[in-house]
Amino acid sequence: MTTGRLISRTTLRLGLATPAFIHNSSYFLVNLQVYEDGLVNCWELLDLKLFEKKLDEGWVVPGVPDGEDLSVHGLGNFKLRAGKWKDSPATLLARVRALVRELNPQLHNLHNCHGQTERLEGKMRVSILGSPEERPLRRKDDFRRSAIHGDHVSLLYKQQGEVFLADVRAFADGSVEIGRVPEPVVTDLDGVCAAIEKRALFTKPRKGTRVFVHGLGSFEVEKARFITGAQDMLRDLRDIVETLNGRADSSMRCRDAYEAFVADPTTARRDALRTAYEAVPEHNRMYVLRDQDVKDIPIRMIVYGDKEIENWSHRAVARARGDALPTITVPKVKDKAVRHGTTTRRAASRKGSSKKR
Repeated sequence: MTTGRLISRTTLRLGLATPAFIHNSSYFLVNLQVYEDGLVNCWELLDLKLFEKKLDEGWVVPGVPDGEDLSVHGLGNFKLRAGKWKDSPATLLARVRALVRELNPQLHNLHNCHGQTERLEGKMRVSILGSPEERPLRRKDDFRRSAIHGDHVSLLYKQQGEVFLADVRAFADGSVEIGRVPEPVVTDLDGVCAAIEKRALFTKPRKGTRVFVHGLGSFEVEKARFITGAQDMLRDLRDIVETLNGRADSSMRCRDAYEAFVADPTTARRDALRTAYEAVPEHNRMYVLRDQDVKDIPIRMIVYGDKEIENWSHRAVARARGDALPTITVPKVKDKAVRHGTTTRRAASRKGSSKKR
């Protein structure tokens, strides 16, 4: 019926981000994505009426109770104490409504989900609107037509004598915006590097540090866990710029180096693989090969030795169960024996010369 006639369209909808927390067993800091057509993304795209229901149900909350853990994607996990939160569900809803009106003063053509966010396709329920990725934009003269797209990470940022959970947004042109702070800053990757060196941007707060989530309130850090290093976050930002420009990021370069070694396992290619692997942000290394079973273990075995197989989760599980241990086979450096033989011959030659003297 649709053959020869099926088409699709993509519509740009501008939005504004505002912080909130999602309570899904634990607490997660998110940028609520509020769009001009009245839709709000809180891990699900909803109209204002359904968003209000999520607030009533406690799925979206304006604060985190003391003693609970707060997860910040890509950055780490914080156990909280002494929280001071300014909003209630009602005031958070009012802020979201105000953002919609800022984007769409006449409130024209607001989307209505009619109380339903899923539809049945065969035996499966699928989301009607999906869950769009947040795509930071930089303004240009007409940014609907010539927007500069970006991506973002979270870092801690010192401003006005306080520490903020900042939203650091990198763009295709190399510019960087530091948002979710009282006075947003525009800089570049060199500026981010300098800020990290001065510890104006950082990732590991000391116990007792008061951290502000701009617009929501603040908390003291009781404990910080699984924290990503600041240099790794800088590598993440560099990768963002590479990806936005259609260039290979550090993971792609590492994957290329791995494939080059497998095709021709020489010492030089192994050394190149090690350099490429260690350039990947540490929290991204296990995903380089895009294999959920072996993760990055083959690369680690090549670079650091066969003992790395003992860090493979499948092997640990098999050992705990008493099962036969699974194995991973990686190519061996083929010029090692030659180099060793050459070294041995040279050593023998020197020894013989010594005897003659």
